[in-house]
Amino acid sequence: MRDVVIVYDDAPAGEHAIRTLHEVARHLGERVKLRPLLWRFDLLADPDWRSEAAADAAGAGLMVVSASGNLPRAGLDWIRETLQQQPGGPGALVALLDGEDDPAGSASPRLKLLKGAAEAAGVQFFAPSLPLQTSLSAPAETSRTAGPPTSLSVRATARILLVEDDCFIRQLSAKVLCGAGYQVDTVESSQAAWESLQAGNYSLLITDNQMPGLTGLELVRKLRSAQLALPVIMASGGIEAEAFTQNQSLQPAMALPKPFTGKQLLETVAEALRRAGQDPAHTEVSFPAYGDAYNHWGLNE
Repeated sequence: MRDVVIVYDDAPAGEHAIRTLHEVARHLGERVKLRPLLWRFDLLADPDWRSEAAADAAGAGLMVVSASGNLPRAGLDWIRETLQQQPGGPGALVALLDGEDDPAGSASPRLKLLKGAAEAAGVQFFAPSLPLQTSLSAPAETSRTAGPPTSLSVRATARILLVEDDCFIRQLSAKVLCGAGYQVDTVESSQAAWESLQAGNYSLLITDNQMPGLTGLELVRKLRSAQLALPVIMASGGIEAEAFTQNQSLQPAMALPKPFTGKQLLETVAEALRRAGQDPAHTEVSFPAYGDAYNHWGLNE
């Protein structure tokens, strides 16, 4: 298993890096397993996240920079520092860039910055000419007006309903959970979730709070008023999530503060199911499944 640290600026850039890595893993076959660890540029400006990202990179064999816009100063500084760390650190840097400032390929200002950082650190540099993909191919999802949600997996020890209005977060979370062996249904609103909860039998509800219309908190209150006791995970801001878990009328409930990692998501799900007396799925997963080790998403974009 080889870790690959990916730093990216927005959802399309992150998706593009995952697609490219997936193709690499497919060509490698069983010879090498790749595990992507994703970090968004805006997180690298925070000292705590910056330090944790550096710890990930210390054990990675490769760093991929995927950007559709400008490289922020904090991100570029972090890349330089990480490439120069001793001992360890990634042995190669790959740049996946796209945008109006890159028509001349190697003459791109961003490309020059990254190549210079790699050369200064004595690591290999690659800049494949690949178009940036703007959408991630994903299974059909339930709309606000649709009926029961579409299942994303048939391999399950627990059936989970995931409620999230942000498409990117919803897709990544679902892929992580499906990759861990759970059956996952997704909806993008609390109203659609309420309809699904009445139509289906679920082991666990994972919901965002800040959504148009009915909030996640109001959904859980409605759930408890109807005497439905399935466990709930509230994925939301730290203070908001903490207040949620302290409200005894909403139990059993757990919090998953945003932003969260794929590992944190799986650990919270496993603990919630254990508390409810259910057996969680086996959570050790490996590439090329898209959702095996996504890192640090869940920001309200």
